[in-house]
Amino acid sequence: MQALLFAPSLVDAEEVYGPPKPPQSAPSTQGKVDEGKVPLRELDDPGYPAEHALRSLPAHSDYTVIPLPAFAYNRNEGYWAGGLTPILKANSKGDIEEILAPQYIYNQRAGHGGSLNYFRYPSDTEQYHALAWYAQRLDQGVDLGYKNLSAGGGRYILAADFGAFKNPFARFFGFGSRTTEAQETNYTSRELLVKLTVGINLTPDLSLMLTERYRNVRVDDGIVASLPGTARLFPTIPGIEGAQVLGHGLTFRYDTRDSQLIPTKGTYVNVLAEFNQNLTPHEENQWGHAALDARQLIPHSSDQMVFVSRILFNGVFGQIEHRGTTLGVPFYEQPTLGGEDTLRAFGHGRYIGSWAVLANLEERVTVLNKTMFDHDIHLEIAPFLDMGRVGQSSVKAEHLFFKNIQFNPGTGIRLLVKPTVVGRLDVAYGRDGPNLFVGLDYPF
Repeated sequence: MQALLFAPSLVDAEEVYGPPKPPQSAPSTQGKVDEGKVPLRELDDPGYPAEHALRSLPAHSDYTVIPLPAFAYNRNEGYWAGGLTPILKANSKGDIEEILAPQYIYNQRAGHGGSLNYFRYPSDTEQYHALAWYAQRLDQGVDLGYKNLSAGGGRYILAADFGAFKNPFARFFGFGSRTTEAQETNYTSRELLVKLTVGINLTPDLSLMLTERYRNVRVDDGIVASLPGTARLFPTIPGIEGAQVLGHGLTFRYDTRDSQLIPTKGTYVNVLAEFNQNLTPHEENQWGHAALDARQLIPHSSDQMVFVSRILFNGVFGQIEHRGTTLGVPFYEQPTLGGEDTLRAFGHGRYIGSWAVLANLEERVTVLNKTMFDHDIHLEIAPFLDMGRVGQSSVKAEHLFFKNIQFNPGTGIRLLVKPTVVGRLDVAYGRDGPNLFVGLDYPF
């Protein structure tokens, strides 16, 4: 149910929480900031896009019930359609303290399903969540989490995440940038994920975090009958027999954006260094992981347009692969391109390699700005170009940026309900043809 309004929180290495911003940087979800407190929006990174939407709904004191439709689409999973009925509990000021959102959903492959989603906000900088979902065919799981962005009087970051789920839509095409659509295979990823984060807010824009994560993965048959199983076509790739990954990471984050949900200016830089171990018997190995994600937002034309650029590098090094054996970095732990936030002409998992480089260029043009029902509504058109490739450690340096690069031009339509909600439809074209994504949140 990853495509839905509520999706499992993938406890990956890149996910960080970041320092809380000063109160003057932006209004909270309810447009109110108490003196000396952090805006509520700071809890929404990384969070859930649908949670942002629900927190922007009008809520009266005590309980408010608002039935809503639900729809999402991506290449790997197809469409999801249904509805949800959020129950909002607000205090006397109208600030939402709790959300309970039962949801019904249908997918042509997973069948009928539903989820129960709960969020609680003890303070402006503290949050709990508990999600559980079940579909007729394989797509099931639970996700629990806690985060506090200003523990110890605002100096420290504490977070914990737990997830256990089955994703029957996962894809594998082989390694490298030369794989073709004809090589597509499907598998079910059964995962247990645990992540603990401790950090310090060095300044309002700068934070340093230590993370410990455990990821237990098992590869089973997938749900897409028209595709061959990954284990049948790739029986010897690293990780096909499962893995137990223990990661130790250090994250440095610098963020001057004016908002983490709907930014219009500023700089974001995230640097990760991680040491990983596969604890699975008879497949013990170790590797390093490094990632750089840098973004710049430049407003112009009287703030009616925002040019957004992004550069991403992601790589693993060490025991990458032992030819003819299943030893090496598991394929689901290696850098990946494809999906609604990288190469948008492809589905998730389209390209996998020991390293990945990516550049995204996007112009966000406001074509309509209206105030409706006390909300600031914007309509954006966003032409974009995604460029990237993956590769193996044996690729020559001179070929890094000049061979087998994927170019994905496209256009996005964005409906914004400021300051928290972004609905989007992105259409992109690549070597496998056109692709469409419908969902929530900016791609980056």
